[in-house]
Amino acid sequence: MRGMNGLARGVLVAAMAWLSSCTFDGEGGNVTCDRVTVFARPSAGGGCQSFDRPCDVPGDYVQCCGGFLGGCPGRTDNAKCVDDPTDSCNPSSGGADCPGICH
Repeated sequence: MRGMNGLARGVLVAAMAWLSSCTFDGEGGNVTCDRVTVFARPSAGGGCQSFDRPCDVPGDYVQCCGGFLGGCPGRTDNAKCVDDPTDSCNPSSGGADCPGICH
């Protein structure tokens, strides 16, 4: 930024901040693009994978939550963590730390 005037420097800083925390309304709901690790899996089922930002999650994935994964970070649509219907873990049968999906 050496040699830039104050206005150009301010515009550059504002653009960088906007790009690092964009929001959008994807099929999975409103999400922020802040750098926060989220876990998601294919909507057809399977294991949860780690993603650096919520907006890095592919459109056909659902966000994982519960247990050590926590809630639904990055979501702005009041998503709740519910039981994952594709796994064999049942929280009502003693599996208190079953992973869930954000819905």
